[in-house]
Amino acid sequence: MKKLLILFITLITFVSFANALTVGPAKIEFTADPGDTLTFNLFIRNDSDWDSKFYITVEGFTDVGGERRFFENPPEKDWVEVQKEVFLKSKEDIQIPVKINIPQSAPPGGHFLAIWVGSGAPKKEPGQVGIVSRVASLVFINVRGNAIYKADVLKFEAKRIVWDFPVKFVYLIKNEGNTYITPKGFIDIKNIFGKEVASLPVNPKEYQILPNTERLLETEWQGKFAFGIYKAVFNMSYGENNSLNFNYWFVFLNVKYLIIILILIIFVIFVLPVLIRKYNAYIIRKYTQKNE
Repeated sequence: MKKLLILFITLITFVSFANALTVGPAKIEFTADPGDTLTFNLFIRNDSDWDSKFYITVEGFTDVGGERRFFENPPEKDWVEVQKEVFLKSKEDIQIPVKINIPQSAPPGGHFLAIWVGSGAPKKEPGQVGIVSRVASLVFINVRGNAIYKADVLKFEAKRIVWDFPVKFVYLIKNEGNTYITPKGFIDIKNIFGKEVASLPVNPKEYQILPNTERLLETEWQGKFAFGIYKAVFNMSYGENNSLNFNYWFVFLNVKYLIIILILIIFVIFVLPVLIRKYNAYIIRKYTQKNE
């Protein structure tokens, strides 16, 4: 019971602490040549109500199945110069200089680092649970050279027959190059007459896709009215003047308008002829009575 109580109190403290640290920039991108030195400032703010020491560590990261995975001791770790710890009073913030030295032998393409700021790894004592809270600043580095930009859309899914909004487009993009890409562009929706009725951003959250990884993206068309045949024109750009383009046709059948059209068809086929016959019979009868 005592251990459960300690664990409960520790978890509450962890949740509070996890929301008490601000680190920025959350993401930063560089394009550099071998031998370049990159610099930026790491912003750290202690948002908690107590003074704390924070520890700064460097890791690498990659994407596996669309999920970010971090790993210790990447080769690029030796490129980074940053102080290892900092003490901040409650509500205090600081700018820590970070220097990244790109070696002359650095291979071209993408290199990815996570600079973590955390509470450190406290020593575990009997009956205690050690928990570390940390926040990362992600660094994307594209080293110039024989960089290969190559991507493909492995899958593009949307309903061929759509009954209501939103219309969801889901697409799987694979980066087959040796550096990261940030897909950009639009999915333009055009009606059967070629008029553009909507333009939807590709990769609206601006995800980076690392080399030899895939990411599933989606975009939604939130419209008010649509009916008929439509063409989705997929235009995606990435890297240096690279693009992917294709068309996808679908039919939007709005239930409300289908009911109206169905009622009109029933009226024209079944009701209108009866009314015409009755009207004609009325005219003939009236004309006959008049001539008698």
